Amino acid sequence: MSVVKLSAEEIASQLCVFLRDNVLAAQIEVTSDTALSEIGVDSFSLMELVLFIERQFALELPAEALTPENIASVGTLSAYCVAQLNSAAV
Repeated sequence: MSVVKLSAEEIASQLCVFLRDNVLAAQIEVTSDTALSEIGVDSFSLMELVLFIERQFALELPAEALTPENIASVGTLSAYCVAQLNSAAV
């Protein structure tokens, strides 16, 4: 079985689609630079996002990984995911 390497941009794109389709109101725009706290992502929405990441990318996100730095935006969260996926692949 080969491991598919995803870029931070690819992960961010999937996270934005998930947020638009499942969490946010239709009129809210989200990009990889959008601050999650500014678009109404609360602790419940964050847990939905974490569960999506764990299912979609087979990546476990421990509670201690959910620091303000890692969850500031889709971009910071996707960068964290890439770092974890790369360290797991070594």
